[in-house]
Amino acid sequence: MNVPPRYLDRATAVSLLAVQGFNTLDIECILDLTGPILRQGAPVWPAAAVERLAARAWWLAPAELGIAMPEAA
Repeated sequence: MNVPPRYLDRATAVSLLAVQGFNTLDIECILDLTGPILRQGAPVWPAAAVERLAARAWWLAPAELGIAMPEAA
């Protein structure tokens, strides 16, 4: 079974990151690095990419965003 990817609009992505403690510059950086892509004419960000990049912030515990962070090699 294939699960379709989830996408976040800008307001949702900003809210998700702000709640986690990111400041506006950090949020813009994450959004720049993870997208956007156009879906039905609107810019959206892949939720998995936003969550994965945000999980790498040193002040967050890996479980806070609901994803596991891979161990360092």
